[in-house]
Amino acid sequence: MPIRRTNRTNQKLWLKKNQHLKILDLGCSPMNYWKEANHFADIEDHRDHFKSLNLIYTFFKPNEKLPFKDKEFDYVILSHVLEHVPEPFNLKKEIERIGKAGYIELPTKLNDNMVFGCDEEITGHKWWFEFDDDNNKLVFAKKIDALEKFISVGSVFKLMSIFDDSLTLQLYWHDNIPLEERKPYTIEKKITFNSLVRKFIGKKIRIYLSKLKKIFRK
Repeated sequence: MPIRRTNRTNQKLWLKKNQHLKILDLGCSPMNYWKEANHFADIEDHRDHFKSLNLIYTFFKPNEKLPFKDKEFDYVILSHVLEHVPEPFNLKKEIERIGKAGYIELPTKLNDNMVFGCDEEITGHKWWFEFDDDNNKLVFAKKIDALEKFISVGSVFKLMSIFDDSLTLQLYWHDNIPLEERKPYTIEKKITFNSLVRKFIGKKIRIYLSKLKKIFRK
């Protein structure tokens, strides 16, 4: 099985026990890099920051072949990266070329529909991802807005400790990454935040009135 569901915590624990491996965190930043890795790389130039931490960092340009040798890394971390790239298949091939195994983390469709702040035209999220458990493959489709976003990135991180499996896909792969594109989802009408609030308030009022009726009947 070249790809399967996993748990971020278990992967981190395994990496801590295998620090002899060459581990790349691809697409990291000074704010969210994996300390379990021993090599870091991104299209943003963070060389000075990582140098100050005595860590190896590689800066590369977007849409170019990754500046690493074939199978150079034992393990490649790709956390919240694949949903940003214009060509997922191209990055998949490069990851398979430079790595032997690794970890992929992605927002679920629900997460991507609730959270605002990730929709920048150039660097924002472009794809929805889901995992096909029956056929053990990662499936993606062009992102659409089915729901008006109402939660900040910071707020959703606070929910991770409880709802992590509902908000993120966490996958382990080795040898290759089965990936397939599907037709975009379609919706009749986007759900607005105002409509959600109205339904919430309406429900609360109905519950309150129901309680009052029970009190007066007594």
